[in-house]
Amino acid sequence: MKRRNFLVPGAPVDSSSDTVTNIPSVARQAVPEFATRTEAGLEPFTPTGANPWDYSKAAHLLRRCMVGPKDSEIRKAVADGIDATITLLLTPTVLSYEEIKSWAGSDVQFRPPNNNMDSDEFLAWQTAQFLRREQFIKWWIKNIGTGPVCIQERMVMMWHNHFANEINTVNFADYMFVQNLQFHKYALGNFKQFVKDITKDPSMLIYLDGLKNFKAGKNNQINENYARELQELFTCGVVDWNNNPNYTQSDVSEAAKALSGWTIMPSTTKDPTMYLGLTSVFIETRWDSSSKTFMGKKGVWKADDIVDIIFSERADQVAKFICTKIYRELVYDIPDRTIVEAMANTFKSNNWEIKPVVEQLIRSEHFFDVTNIGAKDKSPIDLMLGAIRTLGLTNVPDFNLAVSGRNTQDLMNRMQAIGQVPCFPPNVKGWPGGRTWVSTSTLPLRQKFLLDVLDEKVVFQKVVMYKFDAIAFAKTFPSYNDAEKLTQEIAQALLNVPPSKKESDALLDALLQGAKSYEWKIDDPTFKADKHIRNLLKSIVQLANHKLF
Repeated sequence: MKRRNFLVPGAPVDSSSDTVTNIPSVARQAVPEFATRTEAGLEPFTPTGANPWDYSKAAHLLRRCMVGPKDSEIRKAVADGIDATITLLLTPTVLSYEEIKSWAGSDVQFRPPNNNMDSDEFLAWQTAQFLRREQFIKWWIKNIGTGPVCIQERMVMMWHNHFANEINTVNFADYMFVQNLQFHKYALGNFKQFVKDITKDPSMLIYLDGLKNFKAGKNNQINENYARELQELFTCGVVDWNNNPNYTQSDVSEAAKALSGWTIMPSTTKDPTMYLGLTSVFIETRWDSSSKTFMGKKGVWKADDIVDIIFSERADQVAKFICTKIYRELVYDIPDRTIVEAMANTFKSNNWEIKPVVEQLIRSEHFFDVTNIGAKDKSPIDLMLGAIRTLGLTNVPDFNLAVSGRNTQDLMNRMQAIGQVPCFPPNVKGWPGGRTWVSTSTLPLRQKFLLDVLDEKVVFQKVVMYKFDAIAFAKTFPSYNDAEKLTQEIAQALLNVPPSKKESDALLDALLQGAKSYEWKIDDPTFKADKHIRNLLKSIVQLANHKLF
């Protein structure tokens, strides 16, 4: 076997000579698009004596379906059983926006009161726009970092990455909030209706130039941006599994005509020259009413017709394309084609409902196969918000929506430095994810954040941010009075792959710091157990396995 092939998951085994001249080129050693890593299928996981529903499997399920589960939540999942836990994960939670209700859900002032950029009125308007953007992103990451046991926020981030929008282009947080509500509504809902609604979403109309797509009399301004991305990125993909094209340039052009005529609804309660509503409106006089031929179907099509045709004429391609994304989000970066095809059949047979597909996947033997546990790289959200939630960190600067400024954006700035802040995807394709999350430039920054918060080194104006009560954290574990068991339990909670014997011994040494196991006294202030616990955690977060989940 060639060493390079061995190091690439799913790479074909070449039994020929292992000389330098026979080593494939780097270009040929790219990570494969699909790979089979286990024979386990989508049959439901059935606990047995030899393969029980245990802490490892419960932790795997919660880590993949939410961000930063706590040890107590994992233990509760073990006690409740797989059925009750999955039911809980798939039950939507009520979304609260109490902290941003002063502006969220009200008409948008899209135009300043005057054109004098030095006037107090103009500056106040501009400041309000930036403040809303900051508050919206803080509100979103706080939802992720403090939410209950539920898959909802995981799916919301997935759909945000699928229907990627950049707030710097959309500009108005008000519309990003409306889109976020759509992501929550359809997190596990009907994907076909989701596509129809997102097509007319104000943020999407702004981001992909739907507002510029119209035909009024002799003024023909047909814009193809959204029509192309609708097919390439949002539904069926560029080619099918046999590399046959899923659409043509003519399909893009004809779809763009059918998609024309949509704009944002003017305000019905305020001056419509300065304010816009939160919904879109179809203006027939701005629509290209000519006959169009799209994917072989001829008619006087409108936006919903185009979506209907895609889901009818490219049903297999849509199902496989979307199920591939769901697989990558919840299981592994290199999908198993057999599993994806079975998911796609479930997707189609359930009339494009997302929940049956997700439930089938996370209940399956395939999902719980050992090869898929601890096999994904943590995104910045999983790493940072996961640590905040798991460790119970308090005084998180970005969770304070009532104040603004540099000191209250520390988390956002750190997340940006390592590659992921909601509303700031790199482009319309979203974040590539997977192995791109960790590099020689981001790894030191990822570890520095964890080490800084464990040492409580982040201080603004003499106030400690990311406060961590090490003793309280340790006492959430059953064996906090036993040094060896406590080390094992904390490692189990923070690592999805058990540490080796050598690593376990080193972790115990990190906790004891020269003391004997029988000398462990968590409640003795002279023993300074707080420092011992922090030292253990710093050792854990520097292990290679900690960047995986």
